[in-house]
Amino acid sequence: MFYKKIIYVWAIFNCCLAHTQSVSEVFQKLGKQYTTAMPLQYKTSYALYKDSDSKKIEESYNGIFYKNELNEVYMKIGDSEILNSKKVFLKINHSEKAIQILSPVSNYLGDFDMKPLLDLCTIEKFLDYKSYWEITMVAKPYSSLPYSKIVVQITKNYFIQKQIFYYNTAVNFSKDYRRPDSHYPRLEVTNTNYSRNPVSASFFNSGTYFTKSDKKQIILSERLKKYEIIN
Repeated sequence: MFYKKIIYVWAIFNCCLAHTQSVSEVFQKLGKQYTTAMPLQYKTSYALYKDSDSKKIEESYNGIFYKNELNEVYMKIGDSEILNSKKVFLKINHSEKAIQILSPVSNYLGDFDMKPLLDLCTIEKFLDYKSYWEITMVAKPYSSLPYSKIVVQITKNYFIQKQIFYYNTAVNFSKDYRRPDSHYPRLEVTNTNYSRNPVSASFFNSGTYFTKSDKKQIILSERLKKYEIIN
């Protein structure tokens, strides 16, 4: 239910307005870690809870993030895959058996530009722990963000180790429309196993997913040949 939204959730922390010099420095150095022209990989887990203080996980997904020295990106979250290479942008939804093929997106990693969202968030807390910083952001009244609060933990090596998103709109968890079960959920995203080791070049090679005929027709790879092409 949530993984389609989750694939973009890693970027939400862009809305932070660094109102102190210390926060500004943390975000600046954080941006360099993710955008520098070096390989980067890590694992991600997503846990959705019904309420802001719930202990029981309602839904969970696992994901991976791969980046090469060209800043080409491959992501897998649940049953979705995303590739943004120098040649193409792909989004594959295995549950719906669909593949979207578009032109590559420039600066897909983002440059951590906060300007578009400066009016939407304020920094509530900036705490310095022994091994990480914790920044709490609160959405301003009437903002368009789907969250009331976002908590981000950033390691002293300037990597995101955890993000917590508190939804400001109710979600119906019931599968029976006659018995609604609405709650304000919390999503926790945890990143682990950061490494600068390179991964297989096949993840970033469009030929792994499709080729083109002499007539420029798209021919999907064997594992994707029954998928619907969206472009």
